[in-house]
Amino acid sequence: MIDNTVVRLGVAPAGHLNIPCPTNPVSSGTYGTSSIGLRYLPTNGEAAAPGDACEGWGVASADLGVSGYSSAGCGSANVTVEINAPSPISTLSVVRVGDTFRVTHIYTPSPATPFLYQVNVLIENIGTSFVSDLRYTRGIDYDILPNTFSEYVTIAGTAGNPWVVGAVDNNFVSLDPLAPNFPLMGGVGDFTNLGPGDLGAQLDFRLGSLAPGEVRSFRTFYGAAGSHADALNALAAVGASTYSLAKGNWDGTGDPLSPTGAPTGTFAAVTGQPNTFMYGFRPPETPTHCSVECPAILSHGVYTPDRAGVQDACVVNGQYDNRVVAVTTLHGERVEFSCMDYGSPIGNPCNVVPGADTCNLTAFQKLCSDPTFAQYCL
Repeated sequence: MIDNTVVRLGVAPAGHLNIPCPTNPVSSGTYGTSSIGLRYLPTNGEAAAPGDACEGWGVASADLGVSGYSSAGCGSANVTVEINAPSPISTLSVVRVGDTFRVTHIYTPSPATPFLYQVNVLIENIGTSFVSDLRYTRGIDYDILPNTFSEYVTIAGTAGNPWVVGAVDNNFVSLDPLAPNFPLMGGVGDFTNLGPGDLGAQLDFRLGSLAPGEVRSFRTFYGAAGSHADALNALAAVGASTYSLAKGNWDGTGDPLSPTGAPTGTFAAVTGQPNTFMYGFRPPETPTHCSVECPAILSHGVYTPDRAGVQDACVVNGQYDNRVVAVTTLHGERVEFSCMDYGSPIGNPCNVVPGADTCNLTAFQKLCSDPTFAQYCL
């Protein structure tokens, strides 16, 4: 169980949400539970744990016919936990999917907004076969106060999106990316405030090819906010172009936190009050350019080319000599690697030449797809 004082998550060792926690306060609204999945602490609203705990994920190679998936309430298959490393605010899950994939989920508070947890996902091909059609599925059965099992759900950002292969309002279907799915109330692709009903959101992503020994990494997000506007602003702040939202069935009168519920209506669907829950996806990013610069920690460093063809340096106050780094921007943030030989097949991301050194983009791209270094590109 982890939280940033606004959003609390219950993360199982296999990386899906929902864990039992008998000592935790029972959630607000009808059918409250002490289990933790996705909770908004200001209202004590729990979105994932009531009823069937069907939040989960799945990974597959559509071309090889290999898949694995994990959920607390809707089945798991072909998944073996290798590492489970929780802390009070963050957690790490590493699992193996057969002999084909190693899947890592890293949950950490978003530095951009208190309303979201960032979930870094890394999928490594540990097999010997080339994967030409990599898939990832994430789904959640939303259950939103005040009248749990009756909510309005939105999915956006799927139309014309090459990363999205499917989206439905139903998460009672299998989380296996190779299994068929179908809607509950006709929600397919993009839809807005569908409901009220006992609905969810399942998104299937196509992530391209993956060679043996390589990693595909991307960012996802889970969280909640006190209004529709705050939720959209949070998703925009992290660049989540594809997302789902869930809001309650409430007319704005009475006490929405009451264990007996409150009058139904569309007020919550429009305003998102008192809480809007969300999932977001930001697709993989590959370095398309890079440069050689002083390290970020040396904000006053002076870049010093060595015209004899020796690796360049960064000098501070004419005395401190520090080796330069290869730099790019991914997910709107600076990513840097030291200029050095990382061995075969990566090599050195810096081309050491007479005059100013240049960046080796191919080596930088290999660093971002290498199991040891890919996490630093997120």
